[in-house]
Order: sequence, then C-alpha cells, then structure tokens
Amino acid sequence: MYRTQKPSIRRRAGLSLLLLPPLLFCFLFFGLSYLVAPEPDITVQTGIGSATVDGRDLVLVPYERHGPRGMFQLMTEDMFQVRLAATDPATGKVRWDTQLSDRLVWEATVLAAGQRYAYLATDSGLAIVDIRDGSIAARGDGVAGLGGSFVAKRSAYGYDARRHRVVAMNADGTILAIPLDTLVAKPTEEDATTWASALAPDRARITSPGATASQATLGSGERVEVRARPAGAPGRVLVRVTADGRAIPIGGAVFQQAAVVVDGPRAVGDGAGSVLVAHNRSVNDTGAALSAVSLATGAVTGSLTVDSAPAKAIALPGGGTVLATRETLVVLGADGHLTASRIGATDFFGNPT
Repeated sequence: MYRTQKPSIRRRAGLSLLLLPPLLFCFLFFGLSYLVAPEPDITVQTGIGSATVDGRDLVLVPYERHGPRGMFQLMTEDMFQVRLAATDPATGKVRWDTQLSDRLVWEATVLAAGQRYAYLATDSGLAIVDIRDGSIAARGDGVAGLGGSFVAKRSAYGYDARRHRVVAMNADGTILAIPLDTLVAKPTEEDATTWASALAPDRARITSPGATASQATLGSGERVEVRARPAGAPGRVLVRVTADGRAIPIGGAVFQQAAVVVDGPRAVGDGAGSVLVAHNRSVNDTGAALSAVSLATGAVTGSLTVDSAPAKAIALPGGGTVLATRETLVVLGADGHLTASRIGATDFFGNPT
C-alpha cells in the first residue's frame, strides 16, 4: 500500500518552489553585487578637531565617502557623501558617524568643540553638531541670529580661542559671536574690527600650513632639524640645536626624504619627549612612512607605513597627538608608540560600523 503525502507537506514544498526564484534573484542582485563591488573611496579632509565626552577624548573627522557598495546601497545611499565621524583614539572605535552633505566637492573644518556642541565651518555655512550622538543641532539659515543672512562659505567663520566663542560674518558684514555650547549668534563689538578683517568671505581662503617642515621648535627653547648626512650619503638624520647653536645628533637612525611633523611651529610629540618624522620607506621605496624618535635616547619607538604624508596634526586634550593622512588616522601615544585606524567602514546596508 502506498501512502500519499499530506496536503500540508505538498503546500510547503510548493511554497518553497515559489519563493526560490525571488530569493535567488535577491541574492544575485543585492548579495553578489555587494561581494564583487569595491570598497567606497574614503578621503580624510584636513579640518579635523577634537572633543571630550564622558572624560574620553574624541577625534572629529570630516571625510569624503564616494561610491556606494552594491545595489542596495546604490538604491538607498547618496553616491557622494561628506560625513563627520567621532572616533575614540584610544580604541579606534567609532562613537557616531553623521552625513553632512551629498555634494561631490564640499569641505568642512572643525572650528572648536565645547562640552556639548562642535562647531564646523562648511561650504554651506556654519554647522553645529551635538558631540554626544552626532545629531545636527543647527546649520546654515537654521542658526538663530544668522537666519537668511548667513554666508555659505567657510571663510566667513572662525574661532576666538581667547574668548571661547565662534565668530561669524553675515551677508551685511555684521560680526556676530556664538559662545561655546550655545546655539544663538549675537552681534558683538569686541574685536569686531579685527574679525571683520580676518573673516573676508569674498577673499580666497588661505590654505592651512602643512604638517611637515625641515625644522621645528621644542618646548625647551631648542629646535630639531633634519640634516643631510655627511659626504653626500643618501638620507637625512635628526639633529637637536641648542639655544647657543650647538648641534647634537639624535640617535643614529637614517631617514630617506625626511621631514619633521609639526603642529604649527612646534614638533609633534615634543611634550611626551618624542619627535615624529615623515619619510620614505627606504632609499628605493618612495611610499610614505612615519617614525617616532625619543629625544632622550634617539631610539625609534614606533614606525608605521601609511598611504600618504600627514596633512594635519592636532594635540588631544588628554595628551597624545592625532595625524590625518589621506585615508588614515594615526595616533602618537604618550609612550611614543604609533597606532593607525581607518574610518568610513560600513555594513551591507551602508550603516557606519
């Protein structure tokens, strides 16, 4: 005697056959396109800044993310994005990551951060971001006191470190100030003439100085230099120049096409007893590398290969220094060690990870 299949089993089998084609299509259309697509192009902009949340340092990183990965992201994400990420330099983890713009050519610079808000000068005007979660508190004509008179140029905004306030020029030429951790711009007479000269939206924006130099000052009143080796040998060496002009070699390490990494006129890492050198990887390899050298012993305490020479270096409130290359953040710790972290990673759906 033969047994016939139960109707429920036949229904389940039929349902599986009906679902198989759309599931296979979804895998090929969404899944396979994600697996074979290249990673988006990530470029770190030079206007990085820092903040402190819950007693921990954060690095605020404006960066470009171009090209979604896979068909799902192509359907749901903007092709061109400029974003702001907040990363923990101690762990490399991203606390939050917020999209600022969907334009192809668009820049942002972190002016300052208080205990709650960060202030950014952007190509669409001033943006104020909550540093706890990355939400945008106000931007452009939504900034109270600026309104429709705001200027959509980075050069119309600056930071007054002495008075702890962001300064703006509106379309009428009026100078306004926003104290840190507030959201309202008010006209100000304090140093208005000075700021009217500094904030000139119609003038070409002066680019920030580079992050490397052939020499830099030390906190001791001395300076550090990179000098050519004797007898024309390839490479350069580090020399410490005292206040009376004596040149003292710093160790025996030789660096190819070397320069000192600086934050303004001062050598990066000086406060922790180190100096950071940007150089080629070897005499025959022009790829970029970074090395930390102890000022006391001349020993190389850390070294990393990177994608490009550093474009910006900033000191962290809690100590240490962060450098931005084209695609990477590099942290110089107080112990002289170097660690690198990449930003812009996303999951299948395009959410930052």
